[in-house]
Amino acid sequence: MGRDQLKVAACLRNPLAALAFTTAGQEWGLRRMTDPRIHVLVPHGVSPELEGVVVHRCRRIDDVDVVDRPGGIRITSVARTLFDVGAIVGVGRLRSAVEYAIDKDMVDFDDIADAVRRLYHRRRPGSRQIRFVMNARTDWSTAVQSELELRMLNAMRRAGLPDPILQHSVRLSDGSSVRFDFAWPDLMLALEVDHSFWHSGSGESTKDKSRDRKLAGLGWLTLRVTDSDIKNDLVSTIGEIAAVMKERGTRLGE
Repeated sequence: MGRDQLKVAACLRNPLAALAFTTAGQEWGLRRMTDPRIHVLVPHGVSPELEGVVVHRCRRIDDVDVVDRPGGIRITSVARTLFDVGAIVGVGRLRSAVEYAIDKDMVDFDDIADAVRRLYHRRRPGSRQIRFVMNARTDWSTAVQSELELRMLNAMRRAGLPDPILQHSVRLSDGSSVRFDFAWPDLMLALEVDHSFWHSGSGESTKDKSRDRKLAGLGWLTLRVTDSDIKNDLVSTIGEIAAVMKERGTRLGE
């Protein structure tokens, strides 16, 4: 049986099996996916054993993780493939594949970040490698953050909210300074835009809360919106900010 026939046979053997890891990487045309083996991903409890096929089992395979192709082939999505494949190819080749996929518009940062949020587990293959690659690229975080802040600023302007001061700096009682994404000093109101990929960990959350408490001691109120708020619930988010501004202005004007 030839390699292509074996791929089809692996998918036909069980309707839940999908080509994955380096095999999926090759199908998508990702860089540096050299591997003669055929890999498939299946849920736990499924055993599509087939000679010449490496079977990987996972408890979390969502619908968004699998793409159907003509001819009975199923394949893991680009984002899911990038999540999994680091366990085989290592950090260096994974970084190359991620950069290639983003550059070719095969996937965007948020697609990968969503996969990491859904799938990350310290015992799940690929988790450590993809997180390392994503965290190591500060230029990605800067670009994503800038895009989110611009979308938020434009939405506030369309809603007629007062223009904020960008990157306003406030000195804390301990002598350190903090810089806000957006601030309205006359209201002593600040707005921070947080991408959940970088602010979901306990360390970042603790740091944010500590900073917010110190600012509260100076009379500042810090609001936080996430990438999910901006993408999925922007109208309500703007309405909530407007309500806080109104209340804040009334209270400070008393």
